[in-house]
Amino acid sequence: MSSICGLVHRDGRPVAGGLQRMIAVLSHWGPDATGAWEEGDAALGHLALWTTPEAVRERCPWREPASGIVVTADARIDNRDDLIPALGLGGRPAAAIGDVELIGHAYLAWGTACAERLIGDFAFAIWDARAKRLFCARDPVGMRPFFYFADARRFLFGTEIKAIFAAGDVARELNDLPIAAALAGLPTFDDQTAFKSIRALEPASALCVDERGLRVWKYWRLELGREIRLRRDEDYADAMEEILRRAVNARLRSHARVGCLLSGGLDATTCLALAMRGGAIAPDRLSAFSWALRENDDWWIADERPFIEAFLRENPIDHTYVFGDPSVLFDLPPEMRRHQDVPESRVDHYQMIPTVIAARAKGVRVLLHGAGGDETASYGGPDYVLSRLLAGDVAALLVEIAARGPQTTFWWRTKTLLRPLLDPARLRMPFQYQQLYGRRCERVADLSELGIPLPAALAKEIGLESYVREVSRPRLRGAWLNPLRAHQIYALTQTHVMSDQVAAWGYQTSYGIESRCPYLDRRVIEFAVAVPEQQHRCAGVSRRLLRRVAARYLPAKIAGRDDKSSTAPDLGRA
Repeated sequence: MSSICGLVHRDGRPVAGGLQRMIAVLSHWGPDATGAWEEGDAALGHLALWTTPEAVRERCPWREPASGIVVTADARIDNRDDLIPALGLGGRPAAAIGDVELIGHAYLAWGTACAERLIGDFAFAIWDARAKRLFCARDPVGMRPFFYFADARRFLFGTEIKAIFAAGDVARELNDLPIAAALAGLPTFDDQTAFKSIRALEPASALCVDERGLRVWKYWRLELGREIRLRRDEDYADAMEEILRRAVNARLRSHARVGCLLSGGLDATTCLALAMRGGAIAPDRLSAFSWALRENDDWWIADERPFIEAFLRENPIDHTYVFGDPSVLFDLPPEMRRHQDVPESRVDHYQMIPTVIAARAKGVRVLLHGAGGDETASYGGPDYVLSRLLAGDVAALLVEIAARGPQTTFWWRTKTLLRPLLDPARLRMPFQYQQLYGRRCERVADLSELGIPLPAALAKEIGLESYVREVSRPRLRGAWLNPLRAHQIYALTQTHVMSDQVAAWGYQTSYGIESRCPYLDRRVIEFAVAVPEQQHRCAGVSRRLLRRVAARYLPAKIAGRDDKSSTAPDLGRA
């Protein structure tokens, strides 16, 4: 994970000095190399953390001699094997072609439509001097950050907001709405930031700055009506296994040691099992890290160690237990403060900081993470029974009745199925089609009862409730026909739940670590969203799609579990 910055003078004035100030402010991102390019009215910068074999050889910003385009990118492109022949680069060794060069050739081949051809994690900017155009794009989930400022004279961008301010003469007036939303425990919506003058390029979005002005658009969407139908039930598990294996292998591409979180649950543990058997990396270059509670202490929940140890008995690997450090919640280390531009409400850094320190000590530069599993391959859905009732799927309902077991009475099983129809809130859900939206509006409407540290009068004064209602309103037509899929799409794309989480990991670059999330691979997302909902939840079995894949690799003790412990006592004690 590297860092980028740049500026374009839209009035034609030559740039002078601004880029070097931007690079200096972002110095905590670039332990391996720094690059700068300036010419006339445009300048691009790059600070490198090398995490792929190709990155060690490439130089960024990259300039293509014939066309004169210049590219700066924070990127890892995963469909290299498809792009290299498609772009006519097959005559060169693949190892000699960097990801930034692939992005540049993709732009030359497909213009501003190139972003939709790229699979991976990326944020990039391309200066096309002949067209007097700056083209920028961000990956579908928002794994790499991108902020910008635009007025009639200039366009400034950077991985962090502070780089834009460093260029000079940018107003720093605070934006009350997103700050209040953060205090209310809400995710980021739309393109607003904590400063009125700064915008975020949203996930799955591209922008263009040229003589016609500034244009921003979405280049990728999940379609509610798209459904994948396979012949046999087991074919879905086979397909999920293959797609997830490709996502894991793509994220094993590293010039240094690779680490993976081992939780004892399904998500991260399945990724580690696939990594150990995929052949994309030698087993002796893998390390595993597990969060655990301290032994011989009076914890009020069960530890994950029995499940972790069950995995390790069958899958020997270099392994380290990591213990959370809740003190960092109250005194952030300098490595984290240097990256912090906006209010931070996440608390998982009390576990992640000791983890990345332990990983760095092992020589790890890439850390595989199970984030996104709950929203994709192991998606559960809010109300499977209600969705089947609305669909009139009698066969599926009979399966659910039978799955309740002979130990329950027929009346109890029938009442369980009828309960959604007797609960107005649950019955209303499919028509606004997801519970997240309703909960967020309720959370803002009555802040005092929930103990949220935001005065209700302030929320009313700045119009927080109307803002949340408008920007987070569901907009998928026909969602009541498939409320589970609509809920899944909303969670993945309508808010920045995922991108907020991964953006909070930016401080890890100060430790020389880049986190990668196989479940947030575009191919995994597109498949998991399009399968029939019975693949996710059926016959009383939750997380069914991933569970069947996990059963092929993990001990039954893990693959069959329907609970999950945590290290919450550490946090609670703090």
